[in-house]
Amino acid sequence: MWVFASEQMRRVVSTAKRAAPSNLPVLITGETGTGKEAVARFIHQHSGRFRERFIPYNCTSSPRELVESQLFGHRRGAFTGAVENNLGVVRAAQDGTLLLDEIAELDHGVQPKLLRLIENSEVHPLGQPKPLSVDVRIIAATNADIDQLVRDRLFRADLFYRLNIIHLRLPPLRERPEDIPPLAGHFLRRYSVDHGKRNLRLSGAAIERLTLQEWEGNVRQLANEINRAVAFAESGTLITPEHFSEAVAPASATQGDPSDGAPVAPHDTVTVATDQPLQAARDRIERALILRALRAAHGRVGPAAKRLGISRKGLLLKRRRLNIDVKRLPD
Repeated sequence: MWVFASEQMRRVVSTAKRAAPSNLPVLITGETGTGKEAVARFIHQHSGRFRERFIPYNCTSSPRELVESQLFGHRRGAFTGAVENNLGVVRAAQDGTLLLDEIAELDHGVQPKLLRLIENSEVHPLGQPKPLSVDVRIIAATNADIDQLVRDRLFRADLFYRLNIIHLRLPPLRERPEDIPPLAGHFLRRYSVDHGKRNLRLSGAAIERLTLQEWEGNVRQLANEINRAVAFAESGTLITPEHFSEAVAPASATQGDPSDGAPVAPHDTVTVATDQPLQAARDRIERALILRALRAAHGRVGPAAKRLGISRKGLLLKRRRLNIDVKRLPD
């Protein structure tokens, strides 16, 4: 189930849906906790392989000397300790989908074999006299700057180009704050069921507090925070900021330097850095204009909307997206 309100995630889901029916490799990049495995599963479920297995494999989960065996398998006696035949995760995913998580960490010596798998649809298990044919969809994911690793020759360029045919970048939660309220509501409902709680609601102040966070752990961190709040709340409770952990800083703590994304000072000019995403720059300018209009209107929404040339509802939606509370306008 996808929960989002942002245009960025709408584009991600649309691309994933269109990519799903093909057998082309997909490269998913994004910070930790943005949902890379969830996107990979979404692609698998919307592909012709949905009845077959989806196998996630973390390329950092085993010592380097075991990765090749775990991926491509081995025959009994191929090396000391190989007491029985091993299919390997590639052949275990036959006719299905294999997710190679943290692909940037894959041992450099194993990368040529993965390239051969992608190009020729075959694997060569250790101790096997000849390669074996396989049919498996490859999806790779990483939170690393894989382009830089290629430039530094720490990741094979030829493998990167084969994986990068379809590239999905998952934006961090701080770049799409409009997704936080619906995600928080989704997790509230999910964890209410898990903990046997009823009639829990998030207060407006709680939603505002959540929306003001940077969420370095992204969606995973937000889910954990809601899970904790639900676990500690009583049924029928209105969840307020006091239910959150210390990791969720008070809203006042975010009112810092304008370059950190906090509301800008009430000046008639706005300085916008050119080394940031276009949407972030637009949000900064839009926030400054709205704050100035609200101050001039002494916090009254109708006159502020009129000054901006938009409707009251339009201003309300923008305030929600930009986390602007008329009761807490900066001086």
